[in-house]
Amino acid sequence: MVALVVIILASCVPATEVAPTKTIVPLSTSTFTPPTPTIESLQPLATPTDFQLPFNDKNVESEYCQYPLVKLSVSDAQGLSDDEIAVKLMDLHLAYFNAPQAPDWCRIDGYKIDKIYYDERAPYLPLEPKGDFMRVVQYSIKLIQIPNMWMSLAGEIDHQNWLHTGANLAIFHSTDGYTMKFAYP
Repeated sequence: MVALVVIILASCVPATEVAPTKTIVPLSTSTFTPPTPTIESLQPLATPTDFQLPFNDKNVESEYCQYPLVKLSVSDAQGLSDDEIAVKLMDLHLAYFNAPQAPDWCRIDGYKIDKIYYDERAPYLPLEPKGDFMRVVQYSIKLIQIPNMWMSLAGEIDHQNWLHTGANLAIFHSTDGYTMKFAYP
């Protein structure tokens, strides 16, 4: 290290001056300690949502709350596009749970079909079952209690207790009408 300092100092000295023949450089005995890194989260902290729903764990219905088989007749589907058929089937499905006789566990207090579209990746995605045609539906349902069967779905619940979610639909055509099933990976 001392020789390196001498060479560096000698190369910095102008030619008219005489460079010293021997230089003593005291070495520092302290060691370098790198600063402690501060860790910052790139995601904002989650803030809890205040739900304004009653808690009712005594009403769990297993029979009524199964997904119903909905069917759209050929005559009701006449002249409709594939998107419109998918909307009608999803409307029948959600109306089943929006009925007064539905148990609290699965009853909803309203629904909206927000968007329906064809996903060009659908033929290549590992979705089962594959229908005669496939559609993606984004919809919102108004929840009435906690717990409920709907809270197992992925989505977001807003401050008015609307669950915004979506699903892949496999739609099947037969001689007597159209039916749908939810398609999953």
